[in-house]
Amino acid sequence: MTLIAEPTEPLWTRARAMYARAVAAIGDAAAIARLVSLSRTLRREIAGRLCLLECIVRRLLIAEAADIRRAEIERAKRGVRVQVIQLRTLGLANVFPRTPALQARHLASVKVKSAHDLSAETQRAQAEDARSKPDTSRPETWRASFSFALPRDPHVVSNARAPRIRALWGPPPPPEPPPRAPRLLKPEDAPFRLARRFEALRRVLQDPRPYAERLARILPREVRRFRHVVPLYVSAPSRTNFRDPRDYRLGIDAMGAAYVREEAFKDSS
Repeated sequence: MTLIAEPTEPLWTRARAMYARAVAAIGDAAAIARLVSLSRTLRREIAGRLCLLECIVRRLLIAEAADIRRAEIERAKRGVRVQVIQLRTLGLANVFPRTPALQARHLASVKVKSAHDLSAETQRAQAEDARSKPDTSRPETWRASFSFALPRDPHVVSNARAPRIRALWGPPPPPEPPPRAPRLLKPEDAPFRLARRFEALRRVLQDPRPYAERLARILPREVRRFRHVVPLYVSAPSRTNFRDPRDYRLGIDAMGAAYVREEAFKDSS
């Protein structure tokens, strides 16, 4: 039985309409960031709409990434692609010393930092400090990155929990570093954290192609590590009970669009 992959553009249109309804109900990212505090009811509504949209967008990105991956495989089958890679010097500078002309050219290429350069570095440092304090009225200037939230292999043991081998000879091993203190989340920062996720979601809906291309590069590597990552990613729940009554089937349709395309990331190794 062959499953037909329907176009994803109508699903993206429905996802953008759902995002517009969420903005009309709870406000945009700037309005959420300006909130002083969040009540439990308001927080539940914002997080519910946000988690649902993020889950739908991730499934649509899988579908787009699968189409990109399949196109790359087809191009590779049609012909061999030759790519020129510029290699660095492998320590040949000591074997073949530079001539005086090359030495003078090399010295001329090295610039001594002037006062103008130092002032430019100071201005860049000040600009970075200004970016660390985001302007809540301009969400387009925030550092907001969309999280793919790829599932991890449950059988992989982290380095912190891996067994240690103690040597019975030589000097004693250094003491283990103290455990890292958990990150403390301030309640007053909760509105901005939600607003930043909404802004990242808006950027994906505005232009999903770069995110799909990045996911198409990441997933083949993850499949080699954990071959069930794509099925688990497609069926990952949205971690919320919220449903949009205007389009309650969008999550199911997005899952179907990703399900019929997941064979593009099948591990052939």
